[in-house]
Amino acid sequence: MEWVGLVAKKINIPSTLFWIQPATVFDVYYYRFTDYSDYFKNCDAKDKIIELPGMPPLSPIDFPTFVFDDVESSNWAVKSIKRQIEMLSSEENPRVLVNTFEALEFDALRILKHVTMVGIGPSIPSTFLDDNTFRADMIEISSKNYINWLNSKDKGSVIYIAFGSYSEISSQLMEEIGHGLLKCGRPFLWVIREGQDGDKMEDKLSWKDELEKQGKIVKSIASKVPIVACPLWNDQVCNAKLIQDVWKNGVRVNVSEGGVVERDEFNRCITIVMGDGEEGEELRRNVKKWSYLAKEAMKENGTSSVNLKDFANEILLGHNEY
Repeated sequence: MEWVGLVAKKINIPSTLFWIQPATVFDVYYYRFTDYSDYFKNCDAKDKIIELPGMPPLSPIDFPTFVFDDVESSNWAVKSIKRQIEMLSSEENPRVLVNTFEALEFDALRILKHVTMVGIGPSIPSTFLDDNTFRADMIEISSKNYINWLNSKDKGSVIYIAFGSYSEISSQLMEEIGHGLLKCGRPFLWVIREGQDGDKMEDKLSWKDELEKQGKIVKSIASKVPIVACPLWNDQVCNAKLIQDVWKNGVRVNVSEGGVVERDEFNRCITIVMGDGEEGEELRRNVKKWSYLAKEAMKENGTSSVNLKDFANEILLGHNEY
């Protein structure tokens, strides 16, 4: 939130933005809210190509929809991002710490001329580097039965479904996802937010094996988990582009002409990611490669570890340029 930086500036102490989304997403936002905003005008056609400096050609479906809208009519998150970038643009030598690593987004970390972006990710518990069984619950869950259930399944056989803390899923989409899961016939763990009325939405469902929940993207990469991307809002759209076409560690669902992701499409994508086909095998090879590189980045002399130490030493020595 931009107010943290404003408070720090007011009382004359250094502050640095920690960006938990991919560096590529920050690049897009920075272009949108600075001197390149005209690039996003008149982009109604889906086949239109948008070329931003230093980035590969992108189509409108690869961007969060709000970049084409009037910011004043956007949600609170968009306005907050705009104010944050405006504040960074006003600084002399702005720097951003990013939850990514050099091997994953080497170019994206260097595209912007007026902002220094430093990869220090993946920001995961250090225990994970040597032990894939590490687990931590961010919220208290009254029942731990899901652990016993997971332990009863073969390794890599369970599908995990989650859409983040702020996404709201329509009942139609939930139904299509559910039927797609039933079609694929694999066990799954589905994390669903409570509804606005306080009722758990999953209480309305009766599918078997349904249990109680970036930076999930970078965590998935480090954990060797292939992804089926079903973007709903903001950074999820750009993430899906990266997952399918750049990092190639997953697939993106296709939306029907009616604007709905249908159950057969979910089944198709899950089958690719979890199945024994050639495409799935390639995805899993890429997943292993990125996981290895992520862990290398966080080791003692890895790029992210060195970057974070250098940043901390600079602050401690009082040589920062904020």
